[in-house]
Amino acid sequence: MARRSKTKFNPWLLMGISITLMTAGWLMKSFPVLMFVGLAPLFAIADQAKDHASPWNRFELILLALVVTFVTAHVFDFSYIIFVCVQAIALTLAFVGYAFSYQNLGSRLGKFTIIFFWLGLEYAFLKLPWRNDFVFLSDALLILPTWCTWNVYTGYLGGSVWILVVNLLFYLSVFREGGFSTLIFIVALVLIAAPILYSYQTDESTITRLDMLSVYSNTSPQVSEKYLKQSELAARTAAWISVLIILLAFVKNQTRKK
Repeated sequence: MARRSKTKFNPWLLMGISITLMTAGWLMKSFPVLMFVGLAPLFAIADQAKDHASPWNRFELILLALVVTFVTAHVFDFSYIIFVCVQAIALTLAFVGYAFSYQNLGSRLGKFTIIFFWLGLEYAFLKLPWRNDFVFLSDALLILPTWCTWNVYTGYLGGSVWILVVNLLFYLSVFREGGFSTLIFIVALVLIAAPILYSYQTDESTITRLDMLSVYSNTSPQVSEKYLKQSELAARTAAWISVLIILLAFVKNQTRKK
């Protein structure tokens, strides 16, 4: 029998908060700080899903939130609706994968597994012919390259890593079952500010979306040798870790049924 979730937040309220924050973050591109908190409510919805017998429970809310989010990211251009739906479904699977892994591998797998799955899926999008039509979390920082010149080492999707990690910290400080944590909240704020301050102090060149796409579409990219060698190392590593986690969870699930 499924355990009742202890979270005090209504899942529909969490979805509404996420949609409000994420859409505002995409529309306020000159100051996209809301992107750093917009996914946190979806982490909280995953709390309500992980203890249920069906790993699909509550995930329709996450799917709906992501559809609205990506429609906004395309500035309400509904010619991209197919790509929006495909991407929203795929990234909802990052949360489903977390619930499935949690049920089979135990609580030692924390919410950071959602980050691995999300980044792994963003890397998978780069391998598809329609890579130009997909939205990456890093795109929220497109008109603010001075905020992320540090991503020459992590690739363009280093911005996605940054946004996801800060969202996880805000979830842990505000939405977790244990109540508000002032310390984690302060750490989240520092993690927003520190990379921005560092970026203003460094002379490194920024890896752009065009640089990333040119590397993966083999169109003679004009990028540094360092980036050509490492490309999207963070996302590529996350993809392999995600595959390993899912395989382990699947093996454990099949073993349990025997």
